[in-house]
Amino acid sequence: MADTRAIAALTPQVWDDQFSTEFFQANPFAPYSGTTENNIIRMKEDFKSKRGNGITFEFITNLSKGTIFDRQPLRGHESQLGEYGDVSFWRMRKQGIALNEFDEDLAAIDLRQAAKSNLRNWADEDLKFEIIDRLLDVGINCDQPFATASVADKNAWVTVNPDRVLFGSQRSNYSTTLATAFGNVDSTNDKLGRNVVSLMKRMALTGRPRITPIRVESMNRRYFVMFAPPFAFRDFKADTDNVQAQVRIIEKNEEIFLGGDREYDGVIVHEVDDIPVISGVGNAGIDVAPVYLCGAEALGWALKQRYKSRVQKDDYQTEEGFGMIGKWGVKKLCYKYGPDATVVGKQRGVLTGFVSSVSD
Repeated sequence: MADTRAIAALTPQVWDDQFSTEFFQANPFAPYSGTTENNIIRMKEDFKSKRGNGITFEFITNLSKGTIFDRQPLRGHESQLGEYGDVSFWRMRKQGIALNEFDEDLAAIDLRQAAKSNLRNWADEDLKFEIIDRLLDVGINCDQPFATASVADKNAWVTVNPDRVLFGSQRSNYSTTLATAFGNVDSTNDKLGRNVVSLMKRMALTGRPRITPIRVESMNRRYFVMFAPPFAFRDFKADTDNVQAQVRIIEKNEEIFLGGDREYDGVIVHEVDDIPVISGVGNAGIDVAPVYLCGAEALGWALKQRYKSRVQKDDYQTEEGFGMIGKWGVKKLCYKYGPDATVVGKQRGVLTGFVSSVSD
């Protein structure tokens, strides 16, 4: 007996009209952005309704210790106000996707919806990646991208920031030649652990000028926030797993505390997936990763226009384009302008650490 079989060419094909997208970490810096001096990323929208570019962020340092007593004349012995500042500029940033009506009719999924969703994700990631890139900027004004900076720019940055950078677990690893300092970071002693977190906190509080921690008014406490890439965060968790009495694991989002964070010694350690490693620069050619201990006004966000979507139709409305356009810029703030040459060029609100980043 012969069975009747379906003919392959006549077998209908059914395509699922649903689609999935590649995972990405939503902007992990969003909870730390705001318009006051108590934010890690300080936003200014001065040009939202004005023409021009270049938004200034000004800082005032504390007066030096000292008092004029009794009959000593005050006139002629006044202190100079420590006024410093930096400038962040905005640029137009945009991305778009064009669709043809013919392809929309052929596709099983809703290409318009996919395009809009993809652009929203891109806008969120664009800000995230810009912040990550700017945190590692070097140069005497903290405005040179690390990936393209010259050796001179990298050495100038590390030279002017001796109390704003840490290599491994000891301050003695420091060198005014960045490549030499990288070479002092090894895979045994220079992992991100409790000792490194506490040392970076002490450096932030004892450096001059100090890095200002973030105030949490509801708890009447001050905290720093450390952003760490996955391998460094892995090492920190391994170092704290057996001392849970000293380490608080954040279980829910509340103010600057986010689920999954760990808090130790007044520092909230937050994992950021996309912080890149610096390949092969450590001792014996190991990879090194930056970690960022941040306080107030680490970055300045000059914001003229937040991302907005736009639609354009062309070719008798058979071609439709979806765009996302924003006007903003981010800069790692430093003491760029001011009276004390020993302060000019220092990072304002971030202490940069470099730790071992050996993969699994």
